[in-house]
Amino acid sequence: MDTIPLEEQVALWNEAFADYLVPAAMTEASFTTRMEKLQQSPHESFIAKVDGEAAAIILTGTRDFGNTRMAWIGGLAVVPRFRKMGLSRQLLERLFVGYRGQGVDESRLEVISENIPALRLYQKLGYTEINELIYLTGSLQDYGIAGYRLKEVSDLAAYIALEEDALPWQNRIAAHHKIATIWRNGEQLGYIVYGVSADNLILLQVRLSNAPDQILGLLQAFYDTYGSISCALFNEVVTSEYIPILLDKGFEKIATQIQMRKKI
Repeated sequence: MDTIPLEEQVALWNEAFADYLVPAAMTEASFTTRMEKLQQSPHESFIAKVDGEAAAIILTGTRDFGNTRMAWIGGLAVVPRFRKMGLSRQLLERLFVGYRGQGVDESRLEVISENIPALRLYQKLGYTEINELIYLTGSLQDYGIAGYRLKEVSDLAAYIALEEDALPWQNRIAAHHKIATIWRNGEQLGYIVYGVSADNLILLQVRLSNAPDQILGLLQAFYDTYGSISCALFNEVVTSEYIPILLDKGFEKIATQIQMRKKI
């Protein structure tokens, strides 16, 4: 992908994802930030051309997790007029060649649950399901709960060591560097990995000792700190017991995704 200018990379991404099931359009700045934050490599990623015209794009990057060299596919799409030509399969198979050359042990990805053609393609190429994940959005509010507070964590290494194998690539501490422990009445209840901007909070790992009873207290602590900003819960397993509580408090489901893996 790095053989074409950034402007053309972003234009191809936006055209290919124009009719995606969730909004995916990016500016050059947001595209670059996403690539860097998620450790996606322009050199390891590919585009496909048809008669010299950019027709499809696939983004990827690799990391070491313990003794495993893992790759993640951070986006695959074909410009509408070039679909049904087998370009997605060709890009994936070319990607696998690169993975083998890099010593990659496993490839992972997420696919929107309703995207049946993509899901079937991944299955044909050897991907199997890990988890079904949910993406919720809402707004922080005053839940009338007192006593919860957050303490920022500066030593990330101990928490990186706690990350489970199935944790999605985007939710790992390597991509999001804010961690806080959660306290009430002098007792630590758990910790949270999150990202925050002036008007948006993203919860990436919620690790509470009793999440169904404590989730609103956690949100109250963030509300007390940041006020009534938008809040997203990203890539949580759909069976998590606190999901119904968030839905009851006005959060809405944006999408569900199937998390998948393939041995290389």
